[in-house]
Amino acid sequence: MNPTYIRQNDEITSRLRLSLASNEIQQFIFTFLSLHVSDQATFFLELNEKNRETILKSLKPSEFAGIFQELSLDDRRHIVAYLDSKYVTEMLNDMVSIEAAAFLKSISRRKAVPLLNAMQPEARTKVERILKYPVNSSGALMHTEFQTVDLADTVDAVLSRLRLSNEDNYYFLYVTNQDLRLIGVVSIHQLLRARSDSKMEMLMNTNIISIHDHADQTNAADLIKKYDLHELPVTNQDGIMIGIMKVDDVLDLLEERMTQRIQNIAALKSGLSFSSSTFRLVSQRLPWLIGLTVVGFLMTKIMAPFIASLEHFTMLALFIPVILGMSGNGGIQSLSVVIRRMSVSPVSGKDSWYLLGKEAGIGVLTGFVCGVFATVLSSLLLDSSLMFSMIIGLALFVSVLFGTITGAILPLIVKRLNIDPAIASGPVVTTLTDIVALLIYYSVATLLIPFATS
Repeated sequence: MNPTYIRQNDEITSRLRLSLASNEIQQFIFTFLSLHVSDQATFFLELNEKNRETILKSLKPSEFAGIFQELSLDDRRHIVAYLDSKYVTEMLNDMVSIEAAAFLKSISRRKAVPLLNAMQPEARTKVERILKYPVNSSGALMHTEFQTVDLADTVDAVLSRLRLSNEDNYYFLYVTNQDLRLIGVVSIHQLLRARSDSKMEMLMNTNIISIHDHADQTNAADLIKKYDLHELPVTNQDGIMIGIMKVDDVLDLLEERMTQRIQNIAALKSGLSFSSSTFRLVSQRLPWLIGLTVVGFLMTKIMAPFIASLEHFTMLALFIPVILGMSGNGGIQSLSVVIRRMSVSPVSGKDSWYLLGKEAGIGVLTGFVCGVFATVLSSLLLDSSLMFSMIIGLALFVSVLFGTITGAILPLIVKRLNIDPAIASGPVVTTLTDIVALLIYYSVATLLIPFATS
């Protein structure tokens, strides 16, 4: 970002805080509205409840609508709690239909229905059109605000129409026939460079890339990425254009899904953020931690049969954290790679075997290197016998190999069961690898210790 812009922005922010503190509301509003809407939202969130209420009382619903769209759904719900329904309804009328629909989806039906019914008919119709689609469909993520033109329209006529339009974010014009079927696309750049009497049929690009309204949003994201699109037209089953998907919305979607997958890998439910209450965060994490505590006690049961035979080699206990940690690390690394691969594109049966084989090969190499390194290190630093050091190295090799394979195979298995691969979460992998790594360690030790003492 431009350093000059940052410096100017900081100066404006300082003036805003001073105006609020001095109760110079008119001066505050004038300066506040001069900021970019994203900066307005950031400044608004930094304020305490009292100053937020002051701003809301001073701004018209139409002025706050843009700020509201920049906020997270959690922040939107929190702010609406102390706004009257008339203010919220007027604000929804001025919002982009997709943002209004997203907010209404995020609140209870009991609260959403009255707000929707109170909206202006035209705005309500656009929002209702989006709300009827399944949550993961392209129709649920489309903007219903777009500009269509006819084949016979001239450049001069289209420009005159655009000048009268309230919208200012058109990048493409969509050419439709009498049945409203999409037949071509004209960019604003083309329009500005063309002769004033040129017709749309001469300018339009008929090589159209579009998506069906009930297609999965992931397919839309793939098209936008593959063809480097800024907008993707959405059509119904009859080929009639009903909306557009924008690249920024798709990027937000991908970020949201990646965040959700990361939360699932960490065994955290989606919808949690730094601003969530402490009690809610604790309630989401505690079940896993309690479960893992139980597993920890079960691991002591696993160790019990080996205690008698290993009681004269208590030094083995020193290496338990290393064995378990490295096994878990290998599993998490492999799990992250496979889930990332599955998030980017579908994985076929052939791809599954390729991924598994590749991760197994990585497990062999990393396990071997770590095993040799551990053997040499324990021999030099602890002055232990070669056989004792080899026990450490061999156990580490097998444990890392097992952890890597487990991390790769677990998401592939749950995918076959039609379960979200992210359900193969980090704690599941680390718990499984901990148990098996401990068994491997003590089994190897039990088998090889007689040779170490002979």
